[in-house]
Amino acid sequence: MSKKVCPTIIGLEFDTPSKEAIQSINNILESKNTGLWVSSIGHLLLIFGGLAVQAKNGGTAIENTHIFKVISRTPNQTSYNIYSINWEYFFKAFTALDKFANNQIETIAGLQVLRGNITAKERSFWKAVYSGCKVK
Repeated sequence: MSKKVCPTIIGLEFDTPSKEAIQSINNILESKNTGLWVSSIGHLLLIFGGLAVQAKNGGTAIENTHIFKVISRTPNQTSYNIYSINWEYFFKAFTALDKFANNQIETIAGLQVLRGNITAKERSFWKAVYSGCKVK
């Protein structure tokens, strides 16, 4: 990542469309963080929760319940799950979420720059966001 100097804008006041755009960006970032969390938990459940490898059929009704299968995991089953999980897709999911969120933020910032009724300070702010500066 290049070392980009973001501008310091003093006395910046946002109009209503800019405030809505900032709220949309915050919602996108929250959704991305939620997606990363859900993806991580899902893979952990696949590895340790008994969802990747089917347990043996047979046994009593209690042994066939999902809760019992999760509790009764053996180290061999867990090791096999760690080996068999498709880690490439797991990491691609993380980068895809990040790319998607950045693309949406760039689109929002670009549309704000193109608005006609915007102050010079706001336009400078949105150009900086479009170029990669973070909104805090």
